[in-house]
Amino acid sequence: LLLRQLVVATGKARGPWAHQVLPRLGQATPGVYLQGLLVYDGQGNRLYEQQLPGDVATDCIALAAEQGVTLTAYCGERILCAATDSHTDRLNFYKEPPPEAVGDLAAVVGTVEIHKMIFMAEQHEIDAMRPAVERLLGGRASLTTALSGMLEVLPLGASKGSGLSWLLAHLGVKPENVMALGDGENDVEMLQLAGLGIAMGNAGAKAKAAADVVLDETNDEDGVARAIMQYVVEPLLAAVPAP
Repeated sequence: LLLRQLVVATGKARGPWAHQVLPRLGQATPGVYLQGLLVYDGQGNRLYEQQLPGDVATDCIALAAEQGVTLTAYCGERILCAATDSHTDRLNFYKEPPPEAVGDLAAVVGTVEIHKMIFMAEQHEIDAMRPAVERLLGGRASLTTALSGMLEVLPLGASKGSGLSWLLAHLGVKPENVMALGDGENDVEMLQLAGLGIAMGNAGAKAKAAADVVLDETNDEDGVARAIMQYVVEPLLAAVPAP
């Protein structure tokens, strides 16, 4: 593998990355954000997007009220919710844009771009309600998880993998020439797409099953750095002719 271009692929909004992370990389870095729903070039121009259908958003709002769980709507660089609580406060830890309480979330459907929604509750509540969400939205949306206590609702067929696939076609890069790193259910399609999919040691079962390589090291044990060294830097150094 020859490291030509680094691409950020995350379920998070672009804003915090653009202000806190990308400037440190020292290169124009394209990105796949919100689980593949927004794709930007290295200059920050939006190239591609998918939005959640209004009827799906409305049904999610009704189900969240029925189940008594928190629901957030990701709208580009904004996160909207009916009211902030301990669940929405978790997003601050992940450096997401501050959630905005709008009262009646249903009132904003059709007035703002909604890319995805996230049900937020205790994990046992998420596990219990996921079948109901699947029945309600079957054939109209896709579900994934990235973090404990969260169930994400995406446009049908959307994923990090689909967003990355679009970006690779735009850049003229073949998937077999890509190395992807991940650890969650939301990384499965991306790991399957890449020529070399690498799961961290702390990855869930679905991510490990989708990967070509599973590291011993976790995210907290510099697993990403280890993968880059082993599969990119060391092969490049080995290919350098001896003086």
